[in-house]
Amino acid sequence: MQDKQNHTGKDSLFGDLISSYTQDEAIDDGFLILTGYVGKNRVVFTRNLFSQGYEDEMKRKELVEKGLELLAKPDSEDTADMRLRVIEEGKIWVIWDIANGFTFLTPEDY
Repeated sequence: MQDKQNHTGKDSLFGDLISSYTQDEAIDDGFLILTGYVGKNRVVFTRNLFSQGYEDEMKRKELVEKGLELLAKPDSEDTADMRLRVIEEGKIWVIWDIANGFTFLTPEDY
């Protein structure tokens, strides 16, 4: 009998992958808005957060700078692959992950 493996080649705890939804697909669908890059990392906003005034480039840059500042400070829950920071309690989060870069979102978008 052959072991089930996921697309990374590791034993799968949950069985075969049924489907996946990539960041590129979310951008194409309009759920995520690509606003730029920090180095080679994408900076994306969820449509929900973007529509709360972050169409304004200056306001968006201020939020990105604040998020980057918070992400630069270590946290005990950080992993080598992912970090999450609360920018405004109950309103705005930023997540950095190695595969997708920086995502700015509201908690309900998570």
